[in-house]
Amino acid sequence: MFGLGDLQIVAALAGCLGITLFGVVYGSVNWNRGADPRREEAIMRARRRSRARRRRIAEERQ
Repeated sequence: MFGLGDLQIVAALAGCLGITLFGVVYGSVNWNRGADPRREEAIMRARRRSRARRRRIAEERQ
């Protein structure tokens, strides 16, 4: 039926359909999810603060 003479062919077809379905669902969920500049700026601020804190602690130890 449908030219599916072997179990391996059925498995390959099911795998292709599964991967395609996964791609469509993943793409639709993440369609407009871009980088949020405010979030990136907050991350950079936190990194600068932690870097300054580590420097301050290192200077106090000396």
